[in-house]
Amino acid sequence: MKSVDLNTNWSVTVREETAACDLPYDVTAHAARDYTCAFGALNGYIPTERATFTRALPQIKNGNGLVDVKITGVCGYGEVFVNDKSVGRLNNGYAPHVFTVNLAGAHNTIKIVLMTSPEMSDKYLGLGIAGGVELVYAENAAPYGIDYPFVKTAVVGDRVYADTEVTVFNDSDKPQKFILDCTVLNARGKRAGKKQRKIFIRAGQHKILDVRVRINNAYEWSPSDPYMYTMTAKLISTEGEGEPCTAVTRFGVVSRTLSQTRGLYINNRKTLLMGAYLSHADIALGAVSLYCNEKRKLEALKAIGYNAVHYVGCPTAATLDACDDVGMYVFVDLFPCLNEPKSPLGGVLGDRRYYSVFPKIAELRNHPSVTIYGVADDVAECYNRYDGHELIKAIAARIREIDSTRPITVSTREQVPTRGELEQAGCRKTVFDNDAAAINAGREKGVFDELTAGAFDAVDVCGFNYLYPLYETERNKRDRLVLGARTDSAHAFDSLDATEKNDRVIGDFNDCGMDYPGGGKLNENITTFGDLDAIGCDKPQSIYKRVLLGERGIAYIVVRDPDGGEPVHMWNWPRYLGQKVDVDVYTSGDVVALYLDGRIVGRKLAGKVNKHIASFSVDYYPGTLEAVAYFKGTECARSRLKSAASPKTIKLTAYAKNLSVGRKDVGFVYVDVCDRDGELVPYAMRELNVSVTGGELIAFVNADPMLRKNSFDSCPAYGGRALAVIKPDPAENKAVVKVTGDGLLAARVSFKIKN
Repeated sequence: MKSVDLNTNWSVTVREETAACDLPYDVTAHAARDYTCAFGALNGYIPTERATFTRALPQIKNGNGLVDVKITGVCGYGEVFVNDKSVGRLNNGYAPHVFTVNLAGAHNTIKIVLMTSPEMSDKYLGLGIAGGVELVYAENAAPYGIDYPFVKTAVVGDRVYADTEVTVFNDSDKPQKFILDCTVLNARGKRAGKKQRKIFIRAGQHKILDVRVRINNAYEWSPSDPYMYTMTAKLISTEGEGEPCTAVTRFGVVSRTLSQTRGLYINNRKTLLMGAYLSHADIALGAVSLYCNEKRKLEALKAIGYNAVHYVGCPTAATLDACDDVGMYVFVDLFPCLNEPKSPLGGVLGDRRYYSVFPKIAELRNHPSVTIYGVADDVAECYNRYDGHELIKAIAARIREIDSTRPITVSTREQVPTRGELEQAGCRKTVFDNDAAAINAGREKGVFDELTAGAFDAVDVCGFNYLYPLYETERNKRDRLVLGARTDSAHAFDSLDATEKNDRVIGDFNDCGMDYPGGGKLNENITTFGDLDAIGCDKPQSIYKRVLLGERGIAYIVVRDPDGGEPVHMWNWPRYLGQKVDVDVYTSGDVVALYLDGRIVGRKLAGKVNKHIASFSVDYYPGTLEAVAYFKGTECARSRLKSAASPKTIKLTAYAKNLSVGRKDVGFVYVDVCDRDGELVPYAMRELNVSVTGGELIAFVNADPMLRKNSFDSCPAYGGRALAVIKPDPAENKAVVKVTGDGLLAARVSFKIKN
């Protein structure tokens, strides 16, 4: 099979205005929010929008003109037209949409019409193509082919095998003999194994075949060493008819098993999945998925100490490749909801979701990072609403048909029980003044256990959302495994502690790893409860997570904002001069001594008994706070927090200075506003301006949840920081970014461009 990339030379039309663009592309990534539209005041969404993408198609010379159009990363809902004839519909989702079309003529065009609306989701969807478009076809119109390679690895004694499953077909009018050739290449491109099998396929037959290939000197895939192999499967006609048909996929050597008493084992080692939910969209690029950006976000989460990440909906190939290469276990909920919508237009019929399982699993199953499948995220169907148990059972069975190598879960929280559910449980009172009272009444009668039993019996692992207090009782009541599919950062210590104490709990996932567009509070553009802020920088809670996840040598000082109570890494509070302010120190030590300008403020216990937090009440005066942490009487960490002076300079830090045009890399520049000593000024809100030579500015943003911008190439600092994103010019070999600000010394940073 041959593929042709169609990601360049598109035109996009929005509101009768047409512009040129390349894919991936999100029309609404930096559009102004309309707070008067539906959900606008709640989430800051853009109103209903429509976009039309158009492109001429290349001429394909393969005899019959039949090709597959493969579209990945669809943002929005719409339809695909070839030569103005509809070939299929598109539903929002990052898994591939594939349509077979006839391009027999000399001149062909493709048109993709997409629409999005704030009613469609409670999160930012974007509008456009987050992945890309390609044509896939058989050269020379060969009536046979090979597709859907799936590589499962097996260890037998001291030997490692790649068990390759492929779908082959013979659409000719006569039976044929073939050779199925499977070759494994290691990470350096050297052959690590090969196996050939002679096969016979009848006319019009499609069959699934298995080939076992021994891998020489095999290396396991793991977060500490994410070693990848490549499998190339070829279908060769022994009668010399046509070119060989080829299917290629990457894979890793990894095994996963569940023990009902000990939990999850990966590569024969007991493993706890410690991670966080990550949105497909971010404030810098919107819904556009680029390998370099996905890698940037994953590396920031891994630096916290996480070994896993949670996605709702099948991610793009770029995202999955980044997870493989960074070394992050992946938990994927296939669907955001089932029959019961999470927004007015968010639900679709269950049978449609059942039949759309295959393209998602086919996209996921060869990635060694993908560790556990979720049927759906936080769904009321677990209470058997809308006949949810049968639907969950059917989807789980379909997943196992396609891939039986990974465990399956489905997740829910404690739902507010309906009147009928309370009556069925034997509650005399069924009408309550508030939801909390109804939930408490349901707890007394065991409504959660009773109603979710059918759903959890259909899967391998029970997904508990915000229910860590049930871990211990669950261990005593039932012989089943549990996954903390969503937990709250406010209870991070308690949920992690409960996870580590219970062998049958296989992991804990924070409900937000990084702030993302949509889902915020009143008039906010973004969420604000992530471990990382919207531009990917650490927040105080991410440092606290590092302590909880075992990092040593930390004594991090935060001040609780006297106005809002939020923890802030800042010692500039002139309005509270001489007044008491609350100071916390996150530490891996058990005792902390706090000093202000060399004078001791006090000593406080930290350690596990105080959830690794030492709390002080300090009279505010400008100067330097210093925290010294001790573990068993020996100093283990020391840090300082200094009052910042007036903003004077700009500091630029580039993520990945070498940009590859072929890989569609973009350059990320972190902008810090500093004082004369080079210390970050966290209260700085100076207006910043950026100029680029050798490239194009594609985003200039900050982490402010209520971001307001006057122009595209200017942005105020927030928390003293901003982020600029540039696209390199393929005709240049160097890009230079210059950032200026009122009363600040300008700064420059350069990138090398590789073609």
